[in-house]
Amino acid sequence: MTRRLNVTFQCLATLALVAFIVWLEIKRPFPSFRTATLLSAAALFCLLAFACAGRLRDVCVTLCALTLGLGVAEGAARALEPAGGLNITRGWSVRQPILGWGPERPGSYHAEMRGPAGEEIYTADYTIDENLLRRTVSQPTGPAIVFFGDSYTFGDGIGDDQTLPQRFADLLGRKQRVVNLAFTGYGPQQFLRAMETSRDDALIGPDPRLFIFLTAPWHAERTGCKAYWTARSPHYAIGADGSLAFAGECFEGAKLHIYEWLQDSALFRRLVDPYRRRVSHDDVELYVRVLEAAIAEARSKYGVPTLIPYLRVPREYLAETGFTDEAIMDRLRAAGAIVVDASLREDEAAGKLISIKGDGHPTPYANVRRAEMIKAAIEQNLSGGFVSELN
Repeated sequence: MTRRLNVTFQCLATLALVAFIVWLEIKRPFPSFRTATLLSAAALFCLLAFACAGRLRDVCVTLCALTLGLGVAEGAARALEPAGGLNITRGWSVRQPILGWGPERPGSYHAEMRGPAGEEIYTADYTIDENLLRRTVSQPTGPAIVFFGDSYTFGDGIGDDQTLPQRFADLLGRKQRVVNLAFTGYGPQQFLRAMETSRDDALIGPDPRLFIFLTAPWHAERTGCKAYWTARSPHYAIGADGSLAFAGECFEGAKLHIYEWLQDSALFRRLVDPYRRRVSHDDVELYVRVLEAAIAEARSKYGVPTLIPYLRVPREYLAETGFTDEAIMDRLRAAGAIVVDASLREDEAAGKLISIKGDGHPTPYANVRRAEMIKAAIEQNLSGGFVSELN
């Protein structure tokens, strides 16, 4: 009778632990859920070890020790991760076709970024219009000047009236139609894919004036599918014949599930991801090739030039890739782009605040300066009625 009760208890406990592990992995109810998963798995294997004999018991004991060690290490890695972070209105970024992600609905989204000690780094409200774009007040009709890009162009951490596209529209007296197609986390691959699929043609309009894409070499992590949030990003690859082709999403099928499972682990994020994200020569080559293709697509399909405000990176970032900032800018110019060094290093050396402290995104001051640089580059490199209308 006692033995039957023990067997019943072991079966019920085993089922309960399995159900609890499944629930943890599906619901992800709290930040340290993966630690709880591993410790629960250790308890499960220990329980099975009592119920088994011989080699199977040895296997269960080994798995118990392994998952227990991983659980302790996961908990330690989670504890060492900095506190704070971003808190933003639900629905801010959801799964979207073609480009991977974007806002769920129009409306106002409140964002708060806090540092490790809970200090406020920024608080901002993002207004998303009926087209699911960041609000930009400009001329409502006419040929468009279109900004593509990432969070720098979208305007993370600042108000609607302080973004780069808005500052540029203001500089032109709001006499030109300015469209902000940028969104947090995007890269050159979204720039190219949006054009190839005609995703935003209705917003761009039939006769655009100029495309603008602010970039830096760390975009190579995005085109190379190395940034942690790019799992569902459009992906391009260079084939054996040297041609660039669309290759689906960065991660698909079982590979996507494995990648997302790993990204939920603090141990993976702390010990593996920093090394996985290092860019190589091939990563930077792909980044440049995607931008070259986007420049060509803008010219052939839309008949417009591409202006690229370029941000330099510390020398060590590219040290092992065989590339330099100058080499990348030369390639982009050779592809037909108007390239502007918009790093603002002189402003920074003069004590101007060009990045939000504790975050790194551009300040309103930086956006004013870059808007001025874009306008000057247009006046210097383009001609005709377009230039005269800017003044």
